[in-house]
Amino acid sequence: MTTTELVPVSDEAVEAYRRDGAVMLKGVLNDSWLDELARGIALNLAAPSKRKLDWVKDEATGDSLLFDAMTVAHNPHYERYMLHSPIGPLAARMLGSPTVLAFYVSVFIRSPGTKSRTPWHQDQTYWSAEGRQALSIWTSLDSVPEGTALEFVRGSHLWERPLARPHFEQQNLGGVMDIKGLEAMPIPDFSGADRGRYEFLSWAMDPGDIVVFHGMTVHGGSGSLPAGLGRRSVSAQWLGEDARITDRLGGCDPDWLPELAEQGLAIGDYPACAMCPTVTAEGALIT
Repeated sequence: MTTTELVPVSDEAVEAYRRDGAVMLKGVLNDSWLDELARGIALNLAAPSKRKLDWVKDEATGDSLLFDAMTVAHNPHYERYMLHSPIGPLAARMLGSPTVLAFYVSVFIRSPGTKSRTPWHQDQTYWSAEGRQALSIWTSLDSVPEGTALEFVRGSHLWERPLARPHFEQQNLGGVMDIKGLEAMPIPDFSGADRGRYEFLSWAMDPGDIVVFHGMTVHGGSGSLPAGLGRRSVSAQWLGEDARITDRLGGCDPDWLPELAEQGLAIGDYPACAMCPTVTAEGALIT
């Protein structure tokens, strides 16, 4: 059993997360952790996983958005970030769970000045895990000026029905997937005609700041960057003790079911395993 770095988290921050579905915390990651993530991204780009996708690659404009997803076993820098930085115990505190599972890491690399915006979506509707104890911790290694940040629909993690799932690929960016049998609500025009019906949360951020948001919180709208500014962002996915492996209509993205099966796990199982290590709220790593 090894230990993990801890940072204090106020009761007010926990309450904001649980009430609103998203909260921003300043200065959680020090320069050492930012350097660890930068090294992880460099290795990621040099040796991407089989899940690497160019969601946007517009030769006419130069816009690009690269996505990849890795578990802790895929990248030693992401592994150290997930298992030894402050974010594991912080996730447990937010979820009210004595332990959390380091599920996986998503990486997004936007080219400087890219204008392609993130479609409005809920992360967990794509995951191969279900349960109310589920969150993402998002951070950027580059500054996030006002007007370029992710926006979160306040309280949407408490909605009774999930949103329809949008496409992320350039040729149909934001278009709704046609998934037979999926009972989902249409995606409102959050950026236009329907905007006044909802409250939004958004924060300008510096490197080291993080946003913690529930797996079902609706978010999107970011990515119209000023000239010369790119964005290297990392989203760490965490699961609490009510998590169970699931399949989804339309498939999971990323689909971790084959890897979980290699760990001897099946639909309905709690996904604690070598692929998804356990971190306690007190900062202990259970291996």
